[in-house]
Amino acid sequence: MSTIRSTYNNEIGYTVVGDAPARSEDKPALVLLNRSPRMLRTEYIAALADAGYGEIVSVEYKEHAYSVESLSSEFPGIRFVLLDDRIDVGTHIAIAFSLIKADIVLVLWSTIAPPQGVERAIKRLKAETAVCVAPLLRTDRGETLPVQVVPALRRRSLRVLRIPVRGEDARTLFPSDYVGLYHRTRFFECGGFDRSIETPYWQLTDFGFRSYLWGYEIPIASGFRASYRSLPEPVDETVKVGYARFYARNLAPRTTSEGLAVPPFAAIPFAIRSGLGLIRTARIFMDAGKWVVAHRDRFKMDARTLIERWSVEHD
Repeated sequence: MSTIRSTYNNEIGYTVVGDAPARSEDKPALVLLNRSPRMLRTEYIAALADAGYGEIVSVEYKEHAYSVESLSSEFPGIRFVLLDDRIDVGTHIAIAFSLIKADIVLVLWSTIAPPQGVERAIKRLKAETAVCVAPLLRTDRGETLPVQVVPALRRRSLRVLRIPVRGEDARTLFPSDYVGLYHRTRFFECGGFDRSIETPYWQLTDFGFRSYLWGYEIPIASGFRASYRSLPEPVDETVKVGYARFYARNLAPRTTSEGLAVPPFAAIPFAIRSGLGLIRTARIFMDAGKWVVAHRDRFKMDARTLIERWSVEHD
């Protein structure tokens, strides 16, 4: 067993406890995100290890890691990433992905029982241009959650709807609660999760829009299922600074003769509607404008076209 200190992008400090397996690229890996009490932790990790994942990386905060060394000794090949400071969930995943060799990775919360039908999700991931395959999720009482997330326009404003999954070819804007089977290379190709957007809801929405606008998809595999062992955390959809960054990079760009660009005065009406302040909003939109131009060749369409296509499919 080894303990290694490291940093992510020279900014985020963490310690890795445990050793990587000698060879695991031919099997899916697993990233375990932690939000539950430590009761029955040994039994849960044992169940995950027995499920055949080539690599398992558990990400958690250092202050909750009192049992890590004993677990690492009991389960060789499982690594524990101990974060120094509080950071967004997307960066938890990105750090784990940077340590993993396998290209297919399941992301799971410790409050969710080991899923069923992972093999079906692997087939979908390999057969399509998917950055992630999302599962059907149930509550701890067996109730089906509306995991299909669909964008829509209502009075020229974005509405993100959650609806029950219909049919075998369902797609979702983003994987609910980050849970899904990811293609690690495609994840990094499409930019991953934006660290500057700390609110999970808007971070996921930003990731979903960018994935589709850049030519990827997020299908739902009906045979791929998982259940929460305790109630999922409530979703915070309130408008914050992260929403402005999401809007400026995904919804504000318009098609011009030179390609996609953020209109020069787009920040003004947004600042009035959102109440975030003109100076702060102008800075966010200016940064977004530079980002859109730098990545202009990656966009396959603008957000309005994407939403209109989605509306036609669900009419």
